[in-house]
Amino acid sequence: MDKRLYLDVNRFAARTAWAHGVVAFFARPSALVIFAVLLLVALLRARAAGLGGSDLDQVATLIWVALGAGLGYVVSLPVVHLVGRTRPFVAIPHAVVLIARPAGFSFPNEHAVIAGAVAAGLWLSRARLTAALATLIAILIAWAVVYTGTAYPGDAAAGLLIGAIVSLVLYPLAIASLREGVHALARSPLKVLVGGSHHGRPAGPGPAARPEPVGESGAVRILPPGEGGSVRILPPGEGGSVRILPQDERASLRALPPDKTTSLRILPPEDTGRGAGGT
Repeated sequence: MDKRLYLDVNRFAARTAWAHGVVAFFARPSALVIFAVLLLVALLRARAAGLGGSDLDQVATLIWVALGAGLGYVVSLPVVHLVGRTRPFVAIPHAVVLIARPAGFSFPNEHAVIAGAVAAGLWLSRARLTAALATLIAILIAWAVVYTGTAYPGDAAAGLLIGAIVSLVLYPLAIASLREGVHALARSPLKVLVGGSHHGRPAGPGPAARPEPVGESGAVRILPPGEGGSVRILPPGEGGSVRILPQDERASLRALPPDKTTSLRILPPEDTGRGAGGT
């Protein structure tokens, strides 16, 4: 089946001389430079994700894309020698070959391995436009190595699959360490490499959420987790100045039964000692 498909594509290549130059470019190792450019563009966009700094989590994922592509290639090397499949132009001497005949075995195709790893990794990075473009280029590279006569269709498909699997399966094992490294780098004198702040991780309560005095302007006071007293939601028009009281002042709010809740008002700071009463 694989040999028959190869011959069908090879005959098609022989009849489409007008496409040889373009397709041959994608079958050569130089085409992998396109992925380097796409990664650089994605990194620059992550670097400028915010006005004050970078999306550091996305930067860490993009670093993994490059590492995952390298690991995919390394993983494919023993597979190539273990399978030991000869190149199709060796098994089929009359096959049309449009580029310099590469040495070594055919399965899996190493170019397709790298292409599959980069395309899959970019989908993890939230750079959807770049990931879509990389996926199209990966498919084109897989097609090109068959079109030019240097690999069977199964070699190209297996390369894409192995690269994608390596990138996706090893990602959860590596990303935590990469994020820690990138965040540490952002706090070091070398922060110019990744940016100085972080916009990717959801913000949560922390030491920065300190209490601020409020008057009766309708402001809501946000306290740290340890100071969260009881809060009632007032209907429209009844929401005066709302203050979330700390533990030692919780007694100043008296829980009312359901039919009385609309009469509850939360007093401003200077009146908390008198408690809450009906209006």
